[in-house]
Amino acid sequence: MVRTFVLLLIALTVAACARPGPGTLRLVAPAQGTKEISVLVATDRIPDPSDRGFSSGKSDRLHYRQVTVSVPPNHKVTEIEWPTAKPDASNSFAIVKTRELTADEFLKLAQQVRPRAPVAPGVGMFIHGYNYTYQEALFRLVQMSVDAGQSQTSVLFDWPSQGALTGYIADRDAVAYARDDLVEVLKSLGQGGVNTTLLAHSMGGLLTMETLRQLKITGNDRDLQMIDQVVLAAPDVDIDLFRRDVVTIGRLKKPIMVLAAKDDRALALSRRLSGTTAAGALDVSDPTVQALAKSDNLQIIDISSLKSITSTNHDRFVSFAAAYPQLQKANSGQSNPLAGAGALVLNGVGNVIAAPFRITGAVLSQ
Repeated sequence: MVRTFVLLLIALTVAACARPGPGTLRLVAPAQGTKEISVLVATDRIPDPSDRGFSSGKSDRLHYRQVTVSVPPNHKVTEIEWPTAKPDASNSFAIVKTRELTADEFLKLAQQVRPRAPVAPGVGMFIHGYNYTYQEALFRLVQMSVDAGQSQTSVLFDWPSQGALTGYIADRDAVAYARDDLVEVLKSLGQGGVNTTLLAHSMGGLLTMETLRQLKITGNDRDLQMIDQVVLAAPDVDIDLFRRDVVTIGRLKKPIMVLAAKDDRALALSRRLSGTTAAGALDVSDPTVQALAKSDNLQIIDISSLKSITSTNHDRFVSFAAAYPQLQKANSGQSNPLAGAGALVLNGVGNVIAAPFRITGAVLSQ
């Protein structure tokens, strides 16, 4: 057990090496041939005026920002082309525009209907997980948005993670701290008539579930119904707590989607630390998990076939986001398994560029 724990810790440590610093947030001039993605940011981190970013400190209020990030012509799917020195929009991700917003300005921008989007305004919100810095969360959302051809407005809810491998316990406290602020953002969007799709990774899944529970028990059912889809990628949430939250929240527009993998090393380490199984490590071949999907109106998808961008196997959601348009097209039709609850398996070779993915498994309920 000790040997396994040490190996897992080493794998996570290696994955965290050579991380991008705040210099990546330096404002630069646009370049020709690039794609520009505008992101709305809502965060309860403390601003760091020295680098236009945010620290790991907890702010006593929400801060809003609009950031335009340039994606270079040489961009490869699932990758972030980090600058090696000063950002250069022609060959790396780079910030070309940024401005502070009021809460009202944030909402007005979220209410704008994008080309190719549905008639009703809608946003796709990313809620990052444990051990994220502001720049990592921002650029990861941009990468996923451009790879998926996102037509909705991209929103980042950036909670005050320590951005450190040793900050696991501190990050769990930060999740509890951020819950009221995420409630405020979702209520504002809901009352403003904006449909929201939530993609929450790892510990961000805990923040998301606890926030939805709080909306429910405080009588904000209308705001819950403005949430179009909840996708939990490798959620680091104790399975018993997860089930209780699901029951309290009740049925949403669509089944909650859980992207799981048995070989997720980060969740294996979490299990060593907590002694409990995370919802993101469920085995879809287990009859009890299949029964769970049916009883709790969940869509549990095994994404083990997808390529992980690190050795942790904890970030396959990046490949899933890039492949999702293909998945919707390949699995369209009356028997579309993406349309209902069930315990499902994503079949494919893991190459999001070339692979014709299929979802297999029983759709247990509609």
